[in-house]
Amino acid sequence: MTNTKRVLVVGSGIGGATAAYALRRIGMDVHCIDTKPETPAAGAGICLLHNTMRALGTIGLAEPCLDSGLAFQVFKQHDATGKLLMSNPAPPGCGMRRPELARILEGAAQSAGALMEKSMTVSDLVDRGEKVEVTLSDGREEAYDLVVAADGAYSRLRDRVFGKEHAVRFAGQSAWRFNAPRPSEVDGFCLYRSADGKRTVGALPTSKETCYLFFLENSVEHLHMPDDQLHVLLHERLEAFSAPVIRDALAQVTGPAQVTFRPFDITLVPAPWHRGRVLLLGDAAHSPTPQMTSGGGMAIEDAVVLAECIAAQPTIPDALQAHSKRRFDRVKTVCDASLQLCRYEQDPVPDPQRSAALLLQTYQFLGQPM
Repeated sequence: MTNTKRVLVVGSGIGGATAAYALRRIGMDVHCIDTKPETPAAGAGICLLHNTMRALGTIGLAEPCLDSGLAFQVFKQHDATGKLLMSNPAPPGCGMRRPELARILEGAAQSAGALMEKSMTVSDLVDRGEKVEVTLSDGREEAYDLVVAADGAYSRLRDRVFGKEHAVRFAGQSAWRFNAPRPSEVDGFCLYRSADGKRTVGALPTSKETCYLFFLENSVEHLHMPDDQLHVLLHERLEAFSAPVIRDALAQVTGPAQVTFRPFDITLVPAPWHRGRVLLLGDAAHSPTPQMTSGGGMAIEDAVVLAECIAAQPTIPDALQAHSKRRFDRVKTVCDASLQLCRYEQDPVPDPQRSAALLLQTYQFLGQPM
């Protein structure tokens, strides 16, 4: 093991909280900060694929996720009326609410002894070679053996340390998301396609009682939606779908706060993902489109592999180099597949069978060791 003693994790989202916990498990002194004042209590769902559950299992957190969410093993495609067109077995995954996942990950990190601080960010940072000197936003000056930038797709630390040439770019698609009670037929990853194939609604279970739905919208430029009209605009966009799953879910959407809208801004930073003793992790290094439902899963894998590399390597530079070597090609394969699926959905005449084949092929790839 390296002689690393003190680690700063910037960002307590999925990747950051997992890193804080995984690093505490191998004996690191972990300080995790986040700009948000508290853990978000609202949000849609997340799909944890078989590879993600395996990674969580290595650090003892798979069972709490299964207890909170709902396991599934099927990928289904329907037409706009709800008629089943195709059903394929899928590797076992778990759907759950994002706030529940945040509660589990942050709670585990804190219980393990990580110092978790909110409303905090990095004001200044200087890598001195053996240590990274950091000035926090409250004025404290601290020194760390390693800084992990897990501050998301719009990472300020990435811009500061790696340069702005790795900033995100728009992928030509956005997602509308909303929660709903779960009907029994939403027992896996379910897609509903309009007659012309140009509009897609998805549904995923998040517990025995709940699910979340998403609608994918193509555009050449970034779309900007008025926050107070999100529910109205969502209803307008889904008028062509008569599937009971979608109509019943929409009936529950009566206000804008129930809907989230997000353009797909993506990036993949070339390896290595470290400069000196500053490492990019999760969306800060790789922010994919969500077609493979693997953004959070790749961040969790990043964190687990980081702890493994630090435990196995004699120095920080060796550990960080080993981390990038283990992670880059695997993450690139998933990012490329997600983006290709996104582009397939932007074709003038989308081909659902071609998309399904790539999705299932990439599921198989994810079964390989991380």
